[in-house]
Amino acid sequence: MKYLLTLFLYISCCISTVQSQNQKLDSLYKKLATANTNKEKINLNNSIAIEVRTINADTAVAFAERALVLAEKENFQFGIGTSYLCLAFANISKSRYQIAKEFSEKALAVSQKINNDSIKAYAMLSIGSTYFNRAFYDKAIENSLSALILFDKNGDATGTTKTKVALSQIYQVKGDIKKAEALLQETLVLFPQIKDTKSKINTLHTLANVYGMEGKYAEALKLDSIGLLLCDNENASALKSSLYDNMANCYTYSGRYEEAKKYFFLCLAIDSSFGNKKQMSDTYLNLGNLMMMQKKYAQAEAYLYYGNALADSTGYKQGQYGIYLLLSDLYKTTNENDKALTALKTAYNIKDKIINENTEGKIAEFETIYQTEKKEQQLKLQKAEISKKNFMLWGLIGGLLLLVLSGLAFYRKRQIKNAMNLQSEVMKQQDIATKAIISAEENERKRIAAELHDGVGQMMSVAKMNLSAFENEIPFKDEEQKLSYERLINLVDESCKEIRSVSHQMMPNALLKSGLASAVKEFLDKIDNRIIKISLHTEGLQERLDSNTETVLYRVIQECVNNVIKHSGANNLDISLIKDADGISATIEDNGRGFDVTDKQKFEG
Repeated sequence: MKYLLTLFLYISCCISTVQSQNQKLDSLYKKLATANTNKEKINLNNSIAIEVRTINADTAVAFAERALVLAEKENFQFGIGTSYLCLAFANISKSRYQIAKEFSEKALAVSQKINNDSIKAYAMLSIGSTYFNRAFYDKAIENSLSALILFDKNGDATGTTKTKVALSQIYQVKGDIKKAEALLQETLVLFPQIKDTKSKINTLHTLANVYGMEGKYAEALKLDSIGLLLCDNENASALKSSLYDNMANCYTYSGRYEEAKKYFFLCLAIDSSFGNKKQMSDTYLNLGNLMMMQKKYAQAEAYLYYGNALADSTGYKQGQYGIYLLLSDLYKTTNENDKALTALKTAYNIKDKIINENTEGKIAEFETIYQTEKKEQQLKLQKAEISKKNFMLWGLIGGLLLLVLSGLAFYRKRQIKNAMNLQSEVMKQQDIATKAIISAEENERKRIAAELHDGVGQMMSVAKMNLSAFENEIPFKDEEQKLSYERLINLVDESCKEIRSVSHQMMPNALLKSGLASAVKEFLDKIDNRIIKISLHTEGLQERLDSNTETVLYRVIQECVNNVIKHSGANNLDISLIKDADGISATIEDNGRGFDVTDKQKFEG
C-alpha cells in the first residue's frame, strides 16, 4: 500500500502533462510540413516515429525509414543512429526481435563512432529487450545494466526509469519479486522529472503485475485503472494490452472467469492489430490456463496450441516452456499420462536450452528446474502406481534433506568467510605494525642524522675554526710542534667530514628531495670504480613512490652493495630498478664467488 500512496501523490503530475503530450503529434506534423533543412526533417520524422510507435508500429517504421534515407544522404550520423533506434523499437512492438536486434546493433556502432552516450544507452536497452523477449535473461540483464550506468551518468531520468522497469520485468520472470519491486520503488521517485507519460504507464503496469503475483489483486487493479486513464489521454492503445492482461489475470485468480476472458480477448484484439505475436502467445497461454481452471480441457488445449505456434514463430522460448508445462498438467488431469510425460519432457528440454544459453541465469532458474523435475518424478510415480501419500513423504524427506544440506553449506560458507575476514584483518594489522616500525626507525635515523649534522657536526666545525684562529697566535717551539698542531687540525677536519658522511648515510638528502633513483645513483657514485664497476638501470621512476617503500628499497640496495664489496670478491655489479603496472622490482647481480648453501658451518650469517 505504501507504493500506491506514493503513486497517487504523483498521479496528478502524470495527468497534468497529458494534454500537452496529446498535442505533441499535431505540433510535430506541422513543424515537418514547414521544415527547411534535411536535418530538421530527419529529427522530426524520428520524433514522430517515437510518438506513434504505441499507436501504429507500421507507421512508426515508415517515418523512421524516411528519416534514415535522408540521414544517409546527408551523412548525418546522429540522425542515422536515431533512425536505427526508432526502427529497433518499432520492430520490438511487432515481435520481430532478430530484426530489432540488428537495428539496435547498428545504432550501437554509430554511437561508438560519434561517441554519443545517449544513443549508446538506448541501443543497449533495446538489445536487452530483444534478449528478454527471447528468454536470454543473462544477456538482457547485462545490456540493461550497461544502459542504466550511462543513463545515470547522463542524468536521463526517463532512460533510467525505462531501464529499471525493463530490469524489473526480467527479475519478475526469473522469480525475484523482491528485487523487481525494489527497482520499481526507485522509479517512483523519478516521476516528477519525467515528461514521457508512456514510461509512467509502463511503471504502473509493471508494479500492478508485481502486486498481482503477490496476490494483492485490489491494489493491482487500482494501478491498472490509473494506467488505462493515462493510455486514453495519451492515445497509447498498444500499452493498454499489458494493463488488460494484468487485469484479466487478477480476475482469473479471483474466480471472476467471465471478466477475465473478456479482458484476455481485448488483449488479443490490440496485439493482433500490432502484429505482436509474443504478447498474443502469452494471452493464449493465459486463456488456456483459464479454461483449465473451468475444466474446459478441449478449449484449453486449443488455446495452448495457438499460443505455442506463435511463440515458436518469434523464438519465444519462455512462452513455449510455460505452454508445455500447462499441457503436461492438462494431460495429467485427463489421465493421458503418455502425453503428459511427453509435454513435460519437451518443457524440460526447452528450459534446458534456455539455461545452456544463459549461464548467469542458471542460479535464478534452479527453483524452476526443481519444480519441473518434481512434476516429472510425480508422473513416473503415478505410472508405477505409487500412491500420492508415498510421493509426498519422499518429497518431504528430500525437502528436509535439501534444507539440512543447505543449512550446512551456509554454515560452512560463513565459517570460511569469517576465517578469511580474520586472516585479512591480521594481515592488515601486521602491515600497519610493519609500516609503523619502519616509520619509527626512519624517524629515529632522521633525528640522529640531524643531531649529528646540526649538533655534533656544528660543534666540531666551531672547534676547527677556533683552532685555526689560534694558529697565528701560538708561538711554536719547533717545526715538530707545528706539525703536531696541523695534524690536530686535520684530525678535527676529518672528524667533521666523517660526521657529515655518517649523517648523510643515515638519511641521504637525495632520498628526501629527489627520490629513490637519485639517492641510489648518488650512493653508487661515491664508490671508487677501481674497487668495483657498478652499472645502474632505472625505469618508470619519474614519479615518487611511497616514502616507506623508497626507504626500504634504498636500505636493501645499500646493504647488498656493502655485502658485495666486503664478501663477494666481485669486480662488476649490475643493479636495475624497474617500476611497471605490476609493481616495482629490484635486481642486484655480481660476478663474485657466491657461497655454498650446503655449508652448515657458515649458516650463522
